[in-house]
Amino acid sequence: MIGCSSFTLETKDKKHFLSRTMDFMMEMAEQVIFVPKDKTFAVSYNTTDQVTSKHSFIGMGSIQYDIDNSPVTCDGINDAGLTGAVLYFPGYASYKQQAEPNTWGVSPDKVISVILSQASSLADVAELFTNKISIVNEASPALKIIPPLHYIFSDTTGESVIVETQEDGTHIIRDSVGVMTNSPDYHWHETNLRNYLSVRPKQHKDIEFLGKTLKPFSQGSGTFGLPGDYTPPSRFIRTAFMKNNVEQPKDELTAVSLAHHILEAVSIPRGIVVTPEDTFDYTCYSAYMCAESKSYYYSTYGNQRIRCVKLTPELEKETEYHEFKVNPIEDIDYTN
Repeated sequence: MIGCSSFTLETKDKKHFLSRTMDFMMEMAEQVIFVPKDKTFAVSYNTTDQVTSKHSFIGMGSIQYDIDNSPVTCDGINDAGLTGAVLYFPGYASYKQQAEPNTWGVSPDKVISVILSQASSLADVAELFTNKISIVNEASPALKIIPPLHYIFSDTTGESVIVETQEDGTHIIRDSVGVMTNSPDYHWHETNLRNYLSVRPKQHKDIEFLGKTLKPFSQGSGTFGLPGDYTPPSRFIRTAFMKNNVEQPKDELTAVSLAHHILEAVSIPRGIVVTPEDTFDYTCYSAYMCAESKSYYYSTYGNQRIRCVKLTPELEKETEYHEFKVNPIEDIDYTN
């Protein structure tokens, strides 16, 4: 099962971030890939539909050299500053059996690559999902299943678009709180926020109770009742609460640090969540993408040092795929 939590964030100097965890039962952080402009690749496994990239982009994923030479990305950022991420959506995601006329039939796991290659703004994202993309029932060769997924996108405006394809059609949500986890659907999660209106960052005051003065235990009494488990509803609440209440970061570097701390509150250590197959779901990696600097920051389960791949002008001139391999070994700064 894929878990995952995601949120958007704005700095005081107007930098905009989309950050996410990738929670899965197998390693997903092996390389950050670069896809150049004017690269043609397949958008599905069972049709001949192809796109040619209008934008170059980087993101965590792989190039399927042994299948169709196409990129599959879990998240990423393109040369227009558009960011996107895919998260698991079991029990709710529903796809078409075949593409609608005059649309591309896109495999669920190739949606992020297609969008980042074609769109420069959230308006473009909405247009593509409305008129050009049909997500079709196709299994991922790597996972051997049809992955049930939904998607979140953001750009230099700091706004976000959440896309959920369900039995009643494609839902393009533009007025979200900029937070997404997993099932149920987004609107359920937003409604569930009302159950936590009493949770706050400030301390509770002393109260008089049956002739006694009762004082809160130490610090953090205002957060009593904040859920601490790893279910999608609880991770959504914790992420939204932190996004709403943290001190706004002043710049890009402080935003990366803050995003890392927020995601640590929903990251999953190995052994805490056991799947029905007796494997572990865990946070393989966390990513923090800055729209303005076109920077892809990430940390992994085995190496928590934050690393960065930038979509530099030099890289944008490349004409072929490029892979930036992930170092999985903990990088400790030994000071003596």
